[in-house]
Amino acid sequence: MKFYIVGVLTFWTSLLSGQENVSAVLEKYTKEIGGQSNILGVQNIYSLANCTGPNGEYQTEIHSASESKTIFRQIRKNKPDYVGIVNVDTYWTIGKEVEISNKSLAFAWRSHELPWIATHLTERFKDLKFNGYEYFAGKQAVKLSGIDELNKTAQLYFDKNTNLLLGIIIFSPISEKPETIRMEIKEWKKVGNLQLPSSVSFLDQQGIFELNFHTLKINQINLAAFDIPMKITAIKKIMELHELQRKAHFSHDAKLLVSMMSDEFMEISNGKISSPKKDELIKRFQGYFDTVRFIEWDDLQQPIIKVSMDGTMAYMHVNKRVRIKTIEENDELTTFAWTSTFQNINGNWKMTSISSTVVR
Repeated sequence: MKFYIVGVLTFWTSLLSGQENVSAVLEKYTKEIGGQSNILGVQNIYSLANCTGPNGEYQTEIHSASESKTIFRQIRKNKPDYVGIVNVDTYWTIGKEVEISNKSLAFAWRSHELPWIATHLTERFKDLKFNGYEYFAGKQAVKLSGIDELNKTAQLYFDKNTNLLLGIIIFSPISEKPETIRMEIKEWKKVGNLQLPSSVSFLDQQGIFELNFHTLKINQINLAAFDIPMKITAIKKIMELHELQRKAHFSHDAKLLVSMMSDEFMEISNGKISSPKKDELIKRFQGYFDTVRFIEWDDLQQPIIKVSMDGTMAYMHVNKRVRIKTIEENDELTTFAWTSTFQNINGNWKMTSISSTVVR
């Protein structure tokens, strides 16, 4: 019993010691870059960097703002600018058209905004833990680990002598195989009352990328630039309906499936056009759901969604693989392709028709 009590005390003592180390590291770091009060006054940061990489020279322009807002713009000679924008959990790109994007790409864009990351570490990395001491970039460093926005483990290194952040190692958000990206902060620059990273390198399997931030501005961004386009809001809502359809199939919920359809819903299939009533649809789908078990209801490619200029109507092309187990335990695999149309009715998107085909 005494051994057990000693073991428990030792465990909690080491745990508290680790937590104290995290707090101490962050407190020293915060003080070194300008203090908590000055950091709290930062609502947004504009940064522009001259960059070099394996494919030549380019520029990176970043707008960073509170409440998870980012604009990432990459500028190359003789090529269209690449622009990715994040507003909380909505992600889109701007090119010839405005297109919806995803969280992994958004994470890649946001990984470049080192001036903002440096002043908002605990916003980007959760559950920080003390991991001892290591050498990083030739310097003795205090190592912390944390969980990033993709729920992967990241390593943070702080200079043991200056208390400044030396760099971060994260997992690549876009690589199919586990691949790390090493970010190293080489220089800092005083901007107002704060020190911000001004020279940063990234190392991944492609090679070394150098970013030299020659322009850094605090609280000078027009926040209207983060407004979500009507088209992107529409696409996001329609994709949510698409995911809800999947949920309805796996939960055998015909009422949920039919609730997404308009009162004037139409079906085009087998050379016929029909306009079934909702109670007919519920009865038909529930009868089908009660005789099968869904194993797969998966997209073979990302659905193609196009929205009208006024943002009130849309269509979606879907290519779907469906695998079921019948009530007799027979395995059936079918490939479908369909086009569904949608309309914004009193602020709610409803499916107004579906034209379906199947591989026989």
